[in-house]
Amino acid sequence: MLILGIESSCDETALALLEMEDSKPPRIHSELISSQTDIHKEYGGVVPELASRAHLQNLPLLYEQLLAESGAALKDIDLIGVTQGPGLKGCLLMGVQFATGLSDASGVPLCGVNHIEGHVLAPMLDNPDLTFPFLCLVVSGGHTEIHEVHAVGDYRLVARTSDDAAGEAFDKSAALLGVPYPGGPRLAEVADTFSGKSQFTLPKVMREAEGFSFSGLKTAIALLVKREKESLVGDRERTVELCAAIQDSIIDALCFKLEQARVRTGIERVAVTGGVSANQCLRKRVSELGFKSSSFPSRHHCMDNGAMIAYVAGCTYTGRSQTLSDVYPRWPIEQARSEVRV
Repeated sequence: MLILGIESSCDETALALLEMEDSKPPRIHSELISSQTDIHKEYGGVVPELASRAHLQNLPLLYEQLLAESGAALKDIDLIGVTQGPGLKGCLLMGVQFATGLSDASGVPLCGVNHIEGHVLAPMLDNPDLTFPFLCLVVSGGHTEIHEVHAVGDYRLVARTSDDAAGEAFDKSAALLGVPYPGGPRLAEVADTFSGKSQFTLPKVMREAEGFSFSGLKTAIALLVKREKESLVGDRERTVELCAAIQDSIIDALCFKLEQARVRTGIERVAVTGGVSANQCLRKRVSELGFKSSSFPSRHHCMDNGAMIAYVAGCTYTGRSQTLSDVYPRWPIEQARSEVRV
């Protein structure tokens, strides 16, 4: 089965052609991602209307390039998978309408995909030895949650953020330090150059609560940066040390919740996925937690990508084409196999 995956939930237009065959690992024929960082950096964050317009322009261009690189034609495609939610409504509509047009014109069946389910299964693209059940930490700019993953379609929520996501905490902290958008990855790069124990202290958050919450930590970071603002001017080493303290506080919260989840569920395999899973310090710390196995996607599969959408479509396709009459900006993964969507 040759599957076209289309992802447009936020600020990256991504397409991929993925081949799936029984008992064999999935094979990626070609994949493309167009980032919108240059469009949104002037505003310090994603502007939904501009993101939607960029998807409208990029989708047909990437599609033609994808077919040219792979040597495939629309008639060779057996299934089209497209992100139907969650995400920004206008961005989701661009992808769904483009996919629907291709399906209507060719008769190729269509499958709507939950974006978070894509991230949850993305580690399996690069880790063929990863088996069920496993704990999955999804950590990005818009999502921070832990799930028990017992099979494709069998997900049980362990913890979810009640406010901000870990990726947003990275980005907002970077902005406070004057690091241009997207600042989170750059803050992490600076933090990784620090060796030793930072003298800066930040609170240990979310120890008692069941879920995640980064709003209080963001406030503590803002107060610390404000207090240290004058001392940071011209002092590169002190700035690096502060970045390390910020990164450590965010990752400490993530790892603490993972350890809690392991104790609660007894599951000894873990996968970490989403944009922040590219963070080298997070990978190191999770690998040191003592799980039986720790799995991470390749760097380009940490970000929003078409291959993970194609993979979910291939795993969940029922043999009947779907009519995608709407998109779902909020669509918890627990409802991915349900008719009840929000």
